[in-house]
Amino acid sequence: MITDNQYRDWLSRADASRVLLVELYHSNGVEYVANKPFISTPSDSLPNQPFNDLLSGVFDVTNRLDAQPAIGDIELVDDGKITHWADYLWRGYPVVLKLGDPSWQYDDFRTVANQLNAGVQTLRRGKLILGIYDSTAQLDKPINNRPEIDGQPFPLILGQVFGAPATQVSTTSLEYRVSWLPIQSLVVRDGNGPIVGHSSDYSNGQFTLNNYTPRSIACEVVEQHNTAQSIIQWVADQYNLLLAPLSLPNSQLGLRYEGDVTGRQILDDVCRAIGAHWAVNLAGKLDVKRLTLPVTADLSFTSDDIVRDQVSLIRTEEPWRSLKINYSKNHSPLSEVAGSINSSSPTLEKRLREEWLSVSQSQALPSYPLAPEQTLDTHLVKKGQVSTECSRRLALRSERREVWELEVFMVWSGDVVGKAVAINHPRLAGRLGRVISARLSPLQDRAVLEVWY
Repeated sequence: MITDNQYRDWLSRADASRVLLVELYHSNGVEYVANKPFISTPSDSLPNQPFNDLLSGVFDVTNRLDAQPAIGDIELVDDGKITHWADYLWRGYPVVLKLGDPSWQYDDFRTVANQLNAGVQTLRRGKLILGIYDSTAQLDKPINNRPEIDGQPFPLILGQVFGAPATQVSTTSLEYRVSWLPIQSLVVRDGNGPIVGHSSDYSNGQFTLNNYTPRSIACEVVEQHNTAQSIIQWVADQYNLLLAPLSLPNSQLGLRYEGDVTGRQILDDVCRAIGAHWAVNLAGKLDVKRLTLPVTADLSFTSDDIVRDQVSLIRTEEPWRSLKINYSKNHSPLSEVAGSINSSSPTLEKRLREEWLSVSQSQALPSYPLAPEQTLDTHLVKKGQVSTECSRRLALRSERREVWELEVFMVWSGDVVGKAVAINHPRLAGRLGRVISARLSPLQDRAVLEVWY
């Protein structure tokens, strides 16, 4: 077996002969193609399988910290023998790309991408082109196993939510449902704020009032998925996605959704709260990365590694004068609060009236007279964690940031986005940057990087 170290050494060799194997799944089975002829051995997990050398051209893979991977089209040479492939159903089926040496066994090849087929894009004499979706397309489907009432799905609550409306689910009893998922604890408030008694059915996200009230009901709900990582894991489970190794803060959140909701919506809300970006990576795993200031370099390049004159400043980002983070949303702010609450608990009275709690921080920027003031609504719920996140984001924006684009000679190394990089170049020497975009090919030793400083 080829070890990971041997694989990396092989990639770095200038004389390495690379074979790209592509497994194209469709409604009738699987087609096996490559850029060079290849046949697996009898002892491989896929025994005695020929890969026809129909793959033409070299395509790039683009990955960004703030977007999803993009893979170029799969172009196949059609000598008339694969014209009937256009009749297969390709869309939504897997496309698996493996990279290795022609002398290796199939099982020694490494998977470099696992994405979804977008179907036939072009069919003309001599060529069949299949498109590639990024795997995030599946996260645009609504989470579809939620129970409904009157044709509408029950609300979804994740984490800790304040002021959540409750839906009466019975015409013959005072039974209400507050969430589709089981909940851990509940405070029920009547109309203008007083707590009312209830009996619980928390395993079904339900409760029954002890006494009738003509006013609306609002609840303080705690559900078990209350951290960024646990919510991300829950979303991955809904879509049968594997989760990449994550390194995230223990931030506590509270999210509530009515109507249809998609995995993309939930992940967007989580990442907005913790200052992160999500993607389904090339390997088909759900990954989440935060933009942080680099401390030590993961990659380094000298001037000889850079294609001549291929270094340019493409964007600048001004620092922020201040940041206000709104958190712990009140989903049912009240215009009138009970007098008993007003007199005994002014803090609670204020909380019942206001939609958001907030934390604000600022920094002196005398050299930047037009530095903006920023406001951000998040689903964070703990003041201390919000203050920490506010300080972290202001530190990121304490000075002007730059994005440089450079073309470098580098071997295929999978996902380099998010890695810290040091570049020995007159304009960039002594600075550590963070790779936020990479465009490279498994078959060519060049890459176009965008580096954030």
